[in-house]
Amino acid sequence: MADVPTSSDPAIAQPWLLFSPTRRWTMLAVLFLVSTVSNIDRQIMSVAIEPIKDEFQATDTEMGLLTGAAFALFYATLGLPIARLADRGNRKLIIAVSITFWSLMTAICGAAQNFAQMFLARLAVGGGESGALPTSQSLIADYFPPEVRGRALGIFIMAGVAGYAGALIGGTQIASHYGWRAMFVTFGLASLLIVVVVHFILREPRQMLPRTTDRPERERLGPSLAALVRKPSFCWQVAGGVFFGIVSYGALIFVLSHLVRSFDLPLARAGAVYGTISTVTAVVGALVGGYLTDRLGRRSPTAVPLLTGGLLIAALPFYIAALLTQNLTIFVIAALIGGCVLFSAGPSMFAGIHIICGSQRRATAIAMLYFMMNSIGLGGGPVLTGLLSDGFGASYGSAMGLRIAMVSAFASLLPGGICFLLASRTMKADAEH
Repeated sequence: MADVPTSSDPAIAQPWLLFSPTRRWTMLAVLFLVSTVSNIDRQIMSVAIEPIKDEFQATDTEMGLLTGAAFALFYATLGLPIARLADRGNRKLIIAVSITFWSLMTAICGAAQNFAQMFLARLAVGGGESGALPTSQSLIADYFPPEVRGRALGIFIMAGVAGYAGALIGGTQIASHYGWRAMFVTFGLASLLIVVVVHFILREPRQMLPRTTDRPERERLGPSLAALVRKPSFCWQVAGGVFFGIVSYGALIFVLSHLVRSFDLPLARAGAVYGTISTVTAVVGALVGGYLTDRLGRRSPTAVPLLTGGLLIAALPFYIAALLTQNLTIFVIAALIGGCVLFSAGPSMFAGIHIICGSQRRATAIAMLYFMMNSIGLGGGPVLTGLLSDGFGASYGSAMGLRIAMVSAFASLLPGGICFLLASRTMKADAEH
């Protein structure tokens, strides 16, 4: 980037022209890191389910509240107002402040002495993290042109599972050797280092444009949401995202406990097994999903939600096979295949929203998707899974009860896939650049 653009410069309408390809991918790497630590600090609660349950004498339902509702309540409600700030202001600053807050709150989780204190601390973590992912996706849409945005989003989304793998592998090792409290403190304080990286490497394109061109008339929240809701493809994709959230936030969060209970694995080994599976599926899913999204999206916007829906439905039988088997090897193989298929849907799911939201509503549209995914998927998914686990566990035992509950939660992939297929019918008419 050399000169500040003038009012006639195409960089005003195409902000990715402000950056060289090397610079774009470097900034994406930083946003990947932001998402990774966000997901680590979010997912380490799943690592601590068994030891916290024992120490606080909690039920699976209560642990579902800690892993889901406690985090989702502030995450969902604060996401939209922060997204409006992101659509108008300095997204780099929003990300830095968010990281600082949620990292400190994660460390405080390690000092909780009872269920109520842990619940409040997790509320605060969720509030802090609400400013990270929609804001990051808004920046990615400005950093990358549409023809490679699917690959960029795929790499960014891969950070979610990379963070989960980091929580599983690193978290289980720390928790096994030093206790679950040390795990929260270690990850929380370590995340603060990312703020320094964000400060020195990320750039806000709006601050690189002339003031006169950086002040277009902005929609208020009400009209902005109304414009999105009027698009059938947006509503169907958000509905599909909710079902996806029930699986990714409800069922997957109990996989570690499933390995411990059903296969009698020590916590550290269970974390290593599923952490490895998560890493592989994240990499394959991001690369394959990003490639397919860009390739099919160039043909027609209709193909993007068709891809998402087809992948969600295709992943279901593999996860059912993984959960019903008594053989660890079969579990690993089925979970690997199912995970690769499922996480290939991530890039196309978010790319589909970007196709129809319009440039002034990017963060708002993604925040709306996250709001619904988190308030229902994250807020209700773990609780529902926990309730079913406790209910079936009373009759069939703890291990079998959890197994049945997880199969029930994974069944949400079928209606989720159908929602995306229905969204494809109006994608072309709803597309907006």
